[in-house]
Amino acid sequence: MRTALLTAAAALALTGAAAAPAPAPAGPHHETLRTIVPPAGAALDAEVDPAADRLYVSSSDGTAHHLTAYDTATGAAVGDPVPLPAPATVLALGPGGTLHLGLSTRIAAYDPATGTLTDDRIPVAGSVTLLAADPAQGRLYVGDQAAKSVTVYSTATGAPVGDPVVLPFHPAGLAVDTTHHTGYATYVGGAVENGTVVYRNVLNAVDGTTGRLTGTVGLGTTALGSMGVTVDPTTRTGYVANLAAGTVSVVDLASERVTGTLPVPGNPKSLAYDPGTATLYAARTGASSVAVVAPAKAEVTETIPTGERPSALALDPETHTLYTVAGGAVTQTVRRTPADPAPTPTPEPTPTPTPTQVPTPTQTPTGEPTDGPTGQPTASPTPTAPATTEPTPTDAPPAPPAPATTEPTGAGTDPDTGTAPGTTTVTSGTTGTVTVGSAGSAGSAGSAGSAGSAGSAGSAGSAGSAGSAGSAGSAGSAGSAPGPAAGSALASTGGGDTPALVLAAAGFAALGGAAIALARRRQRAEEEPAR
Repeated sequence: MRTALLTAAAALALTGAAAAPAPAPAGPHHETLRTIVPPAGAALDAEVDPAADRLYVSSSDGTAHHLTAYDTATGAAVGDPVPLPAPATVLALGPGGTLHLGLSTRIAAYDPATGTLTDDRIPVAGSVTLLAADPAQGRLYVGDQAAKSVTVYSTATGAPVGDPVVLPFHPAGLAVDTTHHTGYATYVGGAVENGTVVYRNVLNAVDGTTGRLTGTVGLGTTALGSMGVTVDPTTRTGYVANLAAGTVSVVDLASERVTGTLPVPGNPKSLAYDPGTATLYAARTGASSVAVVAPAKAEVTETIPTGERPSALALDPETHTLYTVAGGAVTQTVRRTPADPAPTPTPEPTPTPTPTQVPTPTQTPTGEPTDGPTGQPTASPTPTAPATTEPTPTDAPPAPPAPATTEPTGAGTDPDTGTAPGTTTVTSGTTGTVTVGSAGSAGSAGSAGSAGSAGSAGSAGSAGSAGSAGSAGSAGSAGSAPGPAAGSALASTGGGDTPALVLAAAGFAALGGAAIALARRRQRAEEEPAR
């Protein structure tokens, strides 16, 4: 019972330990590392070079215009600010770390390796308002507000690739799928139809190889829609910000159709997407913050405070760091993923003591053999018959000594001895001494002692031995029989030891036969003198 209770207690303890829920790890969150303020004027745009760990910020105070490089790890400025001939309202990183700057009516190029600025690298007939680069293909996409067009240029030669793609309205957003080498530009415009003003929100696809328009996707008719755009090149999914509606349209770029809408209140405009974490960032001009959106859940999971009216986003996908231009400064924010909590050690089960099994004593009937300490059968003692003393007549003459004779074994029962067939009777020369041997009888035959005493029963299979001299007529005790020996006349049908009760019965039969023979001989001796 005690063992059962201990086992039950141990099982309950283990069950309780296993059922205790492990603490759930906290979800990812964003930490603002620092706010970078340009040394001269307000920040206009920012671009990051993950390979060089550099952040470039263009700034202007209305009179002086600069480009400043910063170490992304420390936020410290690297070198002196580079003076610019005009405000750089947009930036794009091209092949080899070359930075392209939109200077209103032209595009300049800055080589960070040499610190050289090349003005008027690509002349533009109009005004540059949007830039997007595909370094792998060596392409630069330029959105021209005055010309209402998108033109693809070769970064190697500065020459246009194909003709400009002219749009009904000026482009409002521009992004590039660098895997499939396709640029995407948005525009929004209104027109009067049947006396009603109708707005058209459209996403346009431009082939980077040919510079041609390859597709358009309608995104609805809300006012101030189709502003910012970003692309997930892994799944070929486009995200388009709808400023007035407070939503982001999800577009399957392969099939050119809208597949969903993400609610992002606060007038989203500029967008950025991190493929490594499947996270969408939306700068909210009406909320002075950036919304962290989980497209899979279609919900805003976090809000990152920034300066007033965030207008541009730059993302380092390798370190999952976001740079937001807002309030004339740049906010550097990194995504943190807390480490998994240390696993709770599983308590070792308490060993349950195993009691030593004590064999249950088995009651053995009297006379049955039982196993001894060594496993060998031990025969129970055979009950000894009480000794009986026959009175000896005093007037009887002594019987003459008779020669020892051996009677052959015959069939039937000897009328003198009463023994079973096959029993050998040996008569010694001493008066009254009779030895009954074993010859087919069950058990070993007892021996009649000299002067009438019966010997103890011998081993099974051995010849009956003459008993020692004793008082006339006393009965011998039955001997024990450990088992049949070689040459034994006792046949065992069970293959085991001879039962003690059978041996005892054989002993008593032998004693009875000896007593009858002794009585007859005495009777004959008494009758002979009378004759």
